[in-house]
Amino acid sequence: MREYMKQQMRDMLATLGRAEAILDSRTKKKEAGDIAQLLEDMQASAMAIGTAIEQVEGDNTQTVRLLEEYCELLWQYMVEEDLKARFSKGRQLAGKRGEIGTSLETEFETRLEIVFLVCRSQVWKQMERFYHLMEEKADCYVLTAHYKETTAPEEWHVTQDESGLIPESVRPMGFEQYDIRERKPDMVFIDGPYAQQGQTGIQPDYDFMEVRENAGLVLYIPCYEDDRQAEEAHCQIPQAIYSDVILVPSGKVNELYVNAMKQMDNGRDMVKKIYVLDTPDEDKALADALKKTK
Repeated sequence: MREYMKQQMRDMLATLGRAEAILDSRTKKKEAGDIAQLLEDMQASAMAIGTAIEQVEGDNTQTVRLLEEYCELLWQYMVEEDLKARFSKGRQLAGKRGEIGTSLETEFETRLEIVFLVCRSQVWKQMERFYHLMEEKADCYVLTAHYKETTAPEEWHVTQDESGLIPESVRPMGFEQYDIRERKPDMVFIDGPYAQQGQTGIQPDYDFMEVRENAGLVLYIPCYEDDRQAEEAHCQIPQAIYSDVILVPSGKVNELYVNAMKQMDNGRDMVKKIYVLDTPDEDKALADALKKTK
C-alpha cells in the first residue's frame, strides 16, 4: 500500500473520531434528524476506506472486517432508543476505530513510490545509485523529459531529447506518460541546473512547480561537467529554493551553494538541506528523506 494512500486513510479515521464527538453532543441534545444524517455520513466514510483497501489489497483483510464491524455499530447506534445504551455504543465506536487504526498500520506493508526525472543523461550516473538502492524497497519510475538549450538570452534552440541514452534496463518512459497529479509520488529526484526564462542555460519541458506541488519530497541534483560552471545564480532558481534536499557533486560546489543560501532570509534552514555526493552526507541525505516520508 502506498504511504500516500495510508495517510489519506489515517486522516479519514481522524475525521471519524471528530464525528464521534459531534455524535455524542447531538445525542445529548436529542437532535434526531442531525444524528441520522451524521451516522449516514460516518458509514459512507467507513465504507469508502474499506472499498479503497479492497481495490489495493484484495478481499478478506482484517482491517476491512473491522470496518464492517464499525458500520454495524453505527447501525446499532441508530436503532437504539435508550440514551445510556447509545452512549455505550459511542464508546464502542471509539474503541473499534482504535482497532482499525492499529490494524491499518500493522497489516499492510507500506511501499514508497519514487520518481527519477531526468533531462540530462549525464545526471543519471548520479541518480542511478539511488535507484539501485531503492528499487527493491519501493516502486521506482525513471522518467525522461525533453529540454531546450540556449547560448544567449531569449534564443532557445531546438528541443533536445536524451531519453535514448538512459539504459533500457531501468524501463524509462516519458514524463507525459506519468500522471503526477494522480499518483503523487513520495519522492522525486530531479536534475539541473536550469536557467530561468531569459537566462543562459537549459529549459526543461515540464513545470517544476507542478512537480513540487504533487511530490512528497523533491531531491535536486545540480550537475556540472566542470565545477567551475557553477554560479551563484543557480542557487536562486525554483529547483534549488523549493526542493527539500540538494545533492551537490563536490565540496567546491557545496561551498558555493552554502555561501549563496546563507544570504537568504531563511538561510540557516536552506543550508541544512545541502548534502555532498560521494561522502557520508549522501547516505545521511537519503536516510533523512526517508524519515520525512513516514
